[in-house]
Amino acid sequence: MSANRAVSPREDAQKVFQVLRAGGIAILPLNVGYGIVAADPNALNRIFTVKKRRQHKRHAMIGSFTLHREIHSLPQYEADMVKLLTVDLDLPLGVVAPYRADHPMMKRLGPNTLLQSTIGDTLAMLVNGGQLQEELSQLAFQAGLAILGSSANLTGTGAKILVDDIEPEIKASADIIIDYGRQKYSNPHPSSTMIDFKNRRLLRIGACYDVIQDALLKFFGIDLPDDPGRHVSFPGHTIAPKLQW
Repeated sequence: MSANRAVSPREDAQKVFQVLRAGGIAILPLNVGYGIVAADPNALNRIFTVKKRRQHKRHAMIGSFTLHREIHSLPQYEADMVKLLTVDLDLPLGVVAPYRADHPMMKRLGPNTLLQSTIGDTLAMLVNGGQLQEELSQLAFQAGLAILGSSANLTGTGAKILVDDIEPEIKASADIIIDYGRQKYSNPHPSSTMIDFKNRRLLRIGACYDVIQDALLKFFGIDLPDDPGRHVSFPGHTIAPKLQW
């Protein structure tokens, strides 16, 4: 991106969407770090290969609160938690929840892509990942096209908050790279904090975790474990006991 180029999430979302709809791969800024995404099954397979991902790993959907409400099915209590964190407090969040198998966007996924993107009846979705993601999600929703992906990095190396830090082979795999510079949420870890709202488990400690921890305790009485720190879990993944609510 040139020094005098204005940031335009709406225009950039249009460019990215055209690439994805044509079967390409995009690297784009999410406020929790850079992501690598696609919509075409072959392109998603290429992402798996270049990232050196193990087959048990899953794609996440690039979404929004609107798309979360469309795709996910949660009881009101859990739905209120998601709304508190992503809408009322404007925090990024990885939401794992049961998906509506009869939704047109899910029905459009082929069996292999569905298998690579779900665990049982649950699907992970990044909600509130920034303005570019919101614009892209709206285009995807209007077209009925699911956009899936993960962080733009080799597996196990941690999410990147600068394009310059992304490994060369990852950047070489993309048909378009949108560079907005340093992404704002990387404390205590890059990538999103992820909660499985069906099985009541904290899956990953990520961006804004201390705020999420405080909010769930204050408004719902849910006591999340303290962050053990990057020296214990560099990518922020955790095996937490079932949360009590």
